[in-house]
Amino acid sequence: MPLARLMAMAFRTLIDALHARLEDQGWKDVRSSYGYVLVAARDEPLTVTAVAALLGMTKQAASKLVDSMVSDGYLRKSEDPEDARRQLLELSAKGGRLLAAVETIYAELETEWGEIIGASAVDRLRSDLTRALRGLHEGRLPAIRPTW
Repeated sequence: MPLARLMAMAFRTLIDALHARLEDQGWKDVRSSYGYVLVAARDEPLTVTAVAALLGMTKQAASKLVDSMVSDGYLRKSEDPEDARRQLLELSAKGGRLLAAVETIYAELETEWGEIIGASAVDRLRSDLTRALRGLHEGRLPAIRPTW
């Protein structure tokens, strides 16, 4: 089986489990695209243009997504101090709580994988993937982006 196919299956398995557990915890309004935006906004304020580029969508579609995320309370908008025409998008407290819940669930899922293949194998897999990705991307980890 090609490694890419196995990685795609593993990714889908983890993401499906993540969303099921989030819903079980009461996070009922989380769309799959929210995670990509929230992770990026955690590192620095974004613009709608940056969201569009990250997600590979039009600015109009990104604007609608951002409006939903602001309405749902995951992002907050503020005026860009360098350009009053631009809005900056920052992670809200609710968005931060969601990301914390996600990290907790990921840790649980990794523990479950460790029970199947061994915790050291999970750690080695993380280390090997990190090294490979950095080797292919000039020492940095690439942005997390959807593949649609």
